[in-house]
Amino acid sequence: MDASDSALRSAPSLRTIARSAAGLAGVTGAYGVLALLGAFGPVACISESAGGEGVSSEAAGSSGVTAPSGEAADGCVSGIDYLLGGGGEIVPQFFAWPMVLLVFVALGVAAAWTGRRRAAWLVALVGVAVSLVGFLSIGWYFALPTVFLLIAAAALSAEARRGFEGPGKAEA
Repeated sequence: MDASDSALRSAPSLRTIARSAAGLAGVTGAYGVLALLGAFGPVACISESAGGEGVSSEAAGSSGVTAPSGEAADGCVSGIDYLLGGGGEIVPQFFAWPMVLLVFVALGVAAAWTGRRRAAWLVALVGVAVSLVGFLSIGWYFALPTVFLLIAAAALSAEARRGFEGPGKAEA
């Protein structure tokens, strides 16, 4: 056994890298879900105007709808208001997107953690699409978990390509 063999054994396996990236995707996704539900403050403020109801985003990019300029905020809402029964007609949108993010992250983390390479790629590519389509609003909450899921999927693909079975198993 020479120095290159010991360096290879001490390096983390691609499966470990994929699981670490999946864990980071889970943490960043959980933060996004909590932020959209309003754990760190209101997501948007609703104001009445002469032309009807408008929404002004308080959290950067959390809503794709903006209020007419110069309007005062009457009430601020977040996703959790849907469960509590308040907030008006627009609140279901603020509850639906955190649930979509939660399902997206759960599927991606489960796929990467269990080594399902194709499922991990599928979820990561869906995340790329949502991040690009909603880059001015909801896409920012999907971006960081998507990056980590892409890293996990790439690690799983590299592992499958070279047939790596883990340290010590290839010598038998």
